[in-house]
Amino acid sequence: MASGEGRGASEERLRTETFVLGVEHHAEIASTNDRAMELCADVELPVPFLVSADHQTAGRGRGANRWWSSDGAILFSVIVNAAEYRLPESRWPQISLTAGAAVCQTLQVLLGPATSVGLKWPNDVWLNGRKAAGILVEIPAARRGRLVIGVGLNVNNSFESAPSELLKLATSMRDETGIESDRHEVLVRLLGQLDADLRCLAASDGALRERWRSLCVLRDRTVSLDTGRQQVTGLCLGIADDGALRLQTASGEQRLYGGVVSRIA
Repeated sequence: MASGEGRGASEERLRTETFVLGVEHHAEIASTNDRAMELCADVELPVPFLVSADHQTAGRGRGANRWWSSDGAILFSVIVNAAEYRLPESRWPQISLTAGAAVCQTLQVLLGPATSVGLKWPNDVWLNGRKAAGILVEIPAARRGRLVIGVGLNVNNSFESAPSELLKLATSMRDETGIESDRHEVLVRLLGQLDADLRCLAASDGALRERWRSLCVLRDRTVSLDTGRQQVTGLCLGIADDGALRLQTASGEQRLYGGVVSRIA
């Protein structure tokens, strides 16, 4: 774990300026989500609890996907208690979209209304047409009711050094603006928005669902989705109130609750 006066001061600010009660920061770690899942077994853990890192060696996305980042990204996983938000299990599948909407709102506020932000269902955030953030929500078996929300947001890292296949697919706040941001300030604002949006989800706030619909970058595009059991292709009709992706297929409308988007046309 990273240590030192500067780091200690930053962690204290997170505890006083955001909703988290505990913080664990690493200069380098395999995966913040993996570490958060381990910590969930600790009954005395102060929750909400934040695990953050400067660098991940095995960051994960959905399925077999990996999260690539160079130094300068915000990488964290926050452990929350669903009961404290009064979030029933029926709404847990919508947490990924809720976290994505929080990232979109944070980017919009920080970068201005002219910036194009959007949600690529179910867990990616696009900035000016390229991926800038990814979300991974996991449910630990050790402590039922605790949830791990992992976020990777490209802030000051540049994709000039990224693998060639990522150059046209991903971007960062710095790449889009040419300006370095204060990562602590970005993190504080993002955590505040996440807390607020989780409360909106618990309250069945219609405004949150409207944000999902307006932010959907797949709407009116032909999408192929791999559900793990089958490949479904159709015209995207948007995101339903319950978080499902609506696809108009040859056999009619289908609502899909999980999977990996493999093609967009």
